Amino acid sequence: MKQVKTISFIGAGALGSGLARLLHAQGYTISEIVVRASAGAKRRGAKVARDVGAEVVTLKSAKLQCDVLWLVVPDEAVEDVARSVAKREALPRMVLHASGALSSRSLQMLAARGVQTGSAHPMMTFVAGEPPSLKGAWIAVEGSREAVQAARAMARKLGANSFTIEPASKTLYHAFGAMLSPMLAAELEAAERLGLRAGISRKDVRRIMQPILERTVSNVLRKGVPNSFSGPLARGDVRTVAAHLEALGASPEAGVYRALMEYATGTLPVKRSDEMKELLGEKKLRRRR
Repeated sequence: MKQVKTISFIGAGALGSGLARLLHAQGYTISEIVVRASAGAKRRGAKVARDVGAEVVTLKSAKLQCDVLWLVVPDEAVEDVARSVAKREALPRMVLHASGALSSRSLQMLAARGVQTGSAHPMMTFVAGEPPSLKGAWIAVEGSREAVQAARAMARKLGANSFTIEPASKTLYHAFGAMLSPMLAAELEAAERLGLRAGISRKDVRRIMQPILERTVSNVLRKGVPNSFSGPLARGDVRTVAAHLEALGASPEAGVYRALMEYATGTLPVKRSDEMKELLGEKKLRRRR
C-alpha cells in the first residue's frame, strides 16, 4: 500500500475541521478544504484552511490531487457529493467518507471508476469551540482492503484504535453512538432542567451534577450497568417513584423519565418491577384521560 501523505477534505464542519487539524498536527499535508459556494461556508473553510496550510476551494475549482479525499458532509449529501466527484476526469486514488450510518457502498460510483473506497467514522464527539482529540478513541472502518489499511494507519497516527464494522451493521452502530453522546446529552439537559426547577441555581446545578455523573460512568465502564444501577427503581421504592411522576406532571422531562423507567423495568434489576410497570401504566392512562 502506498503511504498516505496528502489529504483533502470536502466539508468544514466540526468533524471535518477537527480531523484536518489533527492530521495536520501529525505531519500529513492537507491540500484542499472543499466547501460550498456560500459566503458562510467559505468563511468557515478559510479558517480551518489557514490553520492547516491548505487552500479553500469549491468542488468546481478543486484539483483533488491528493492521496486521500475524505468526505465529511451530512449523510444525506454523501452520495450526491460522491456522484459529483465521480464525474470528474481526474480522480483521487482513494475516497473515504466519515458517516457513521452509511457504508462504503454509498461510494460505489467511485469504486466503479477504480477508486479505492471506504468509510472511517470516529466514535467521538466533535463540538465547535472545543479542541479535538482522538487519543484512545475508536474508529470504525470498512471498505476496500487498501482503504481500510490507510484508515487504520491514520488512526494509529492520531493515537486512536480502529476496528472493522460490517457494512450492514453501520446504522445500528451509529444508533449506538447516538445514545452514547447526543442522546445522553439530551437526557442530561432534562436532568439539568429538573435541578433548576428544584431551586438549584444555574451556577451550582452542573457542579452538583459532575461528581455523580463521573462516578456513575466510571462504575458502568468498570462493572457494567446492572452492577452500577441504584436509586428508587433498584430498591423497589414504588412510593418514591410515584411521587416523582406526580411532581413531574405533564412536563417534557416527565416523558424522558417515563421512557427510561419503562426501559429499566424491562431490562435492569428493578425490584417490585410488576408494581413499577403497573404504576407506569396508571400514569399513562391518567394522561390519556
